[in-house]
Amino acid sequence: MSDRTRGQLIVLTCIMSSMALAMSSTIINVAVPDIMGAFGIGQDLAQWMATAFFAAMSSGLLASSWAIRSFGERRVFVCMMVLFISASIIGGSGQDFNSIILSRMAQGFSAGISLPLTQLAMYRVFGPDRRSLANGLFGFSFVLGPGIGPWIGGMAVDAFDWRSVFYVAPPIAAITALLASYVLSPREETGPKPKFDILGFGLLSIFLVCILSGLSDGQRLGWQSDQVVLLLSAGIFLAIGFILWEWKNENRLLDVRRFSSRQFAAANVISFLFGIGLFGSLYLLPIFVQIVQNYTPTRAGLVLIPAGLILGIVMPVMGRIGDRMPAHIPIIIGTVGFVLSCYALGIADANTGFWAFALIVMLGRGAHSAIFPPLMAAGLKNIPVKEIPEANGTINFTRQLGGAFGINLLAIYLERKISFFSEYISTTQSPAHSVSKEFLYKVTDLFSFAGLSDSFSQPAAIIYLNQTFIAQANMLAFRETFIMLGIVSFIGVIFAFILKPPSDQS
Repeated sequence: MSDRTRGQLIVLTCIMSSMALAMSSTIINVAVPDIMGAFGIGQDLAQWMATAFFAAMSSGLLASSWAIRSFGERRVFVCMMVLFISASIIGGSGQDFNSIILSRMAQGFSAGISLPLTQLAMYRVFGPDRRSLANGLFGFSFVLGPGIGPWIGGMAVDAFDWRSVFYVAPPIAAITALLASYVLSPREETGPKPKFDILGFGLLSIFLVCILSGLSDGQRLGWQSDQVVLLLSAGIFLAIGFILWEWKNENRLLDVRRFSSRQFAAANVISFLFGIGLFGSLYLLPIFVQIVQNYTPTRAGLVLIPAGLILGIVMPVMGRIGDRMPAHIPIIIGTVGFVLSCYALGIADANTGFWAFALIVMLGRGAHSAIFPPLMAAGLKNIPVKEIPEANGTINFTRQLGGAFGINLLAIYLERKISFFSEYISTTQSPAHSVSKEFLYKVTDLFSFAGLSDSFSQPAAIIYLNQTFIAQANMLAFRETFIMLGIVSFIGVIFAFILKPPSDQS
């Protein structure tokens, strides 16, 4: 096999795998309503299908470098694809919700290990002089995957059932595993394998489980319950322990000392907020249009397609534009654009048209395309060349971590708002409520006209009125959740000013 052919196969393997793994992060979102119905769960538990993926992916991103150095690209990639395929089978055949969560964790971990590996392999094929092209191809496949995932997942759900979303990506993973076994490099380093920061990895993993579980359980069990207090307290204690350990340890998983740089710290905060906005909106939107507007899963995924294409196509262009101006300017413009898209979603209702939704989402994704390239450039600006891979991994880590926390907290907020509005609407109803009386009278007449007897038409009208109340409560709750997402995202503007260069360098 010639070097050119081998290089082409490596690029094909990397693009296919990165798109499949990235697609798996969002493909399940359109199936959330069906899975909630299948297992009888609420949003506070359903969000774990996305949260578990991103939390495990965050841990995998930090462990990827050690795995590649210890075992080589070929062995690590093939093993992760086998893990991904096995996890998908477990999720697709799972008979309880815990097995679904376990499968999503394994999928996320395999993605976290594999994605930096594919990016590194592409760097080697293109070389230092064409690294921007490698970034463009990798970035396009990585951002396009989450954009088309809900659409492909929606078609699978409509054609079969919710379990089918777990079987879309495994064939691609199997093909890339076979290709990788021939074209990727074995371990190149000689000598003993580097030490793995097992304590740091354990502290981080348990911290994520405790803090995310505590936040999720707080909605169901009460924030004062012993279990929630214990989980949140343990999470805070483990986070402090992780920071102290990584500060002192030489074989560190995450160089926390790098956060002493104000610019690098600000870039990571913005990256965290970017993850909240990007993955939080990708989680909420398919559920919103299915529950509030009664979209089919396919239609729910289709509304995200134009925005996904915009993000994948415009991001490289915005990267070039961002090189010609201070980083804080496109970041502020992009953040404000995304906040405006959140506000537009916050005033949407059941009568908002398909293309209106598509345009709103396109605005949000276009805004995100203006944020990420200059953010990466600003965060890595003062980092020594030899430390750039680790610093780049840190920014990717905080982005995925933002996705995990964002989905978790947004789902909790949504569940609380649904309960609040349901209770509020119920308290406004009474036998003397004129609007409700007229509504019941008209609906009862319609049922009677359809042939139902009075003994059936009146109870049916009451049931229909109750369903109307639930739909109204859901719509109001989603709208407030989108507004809250916009408020949280706007914090990024404050940290963007920290990236502003001194006046003599601007």
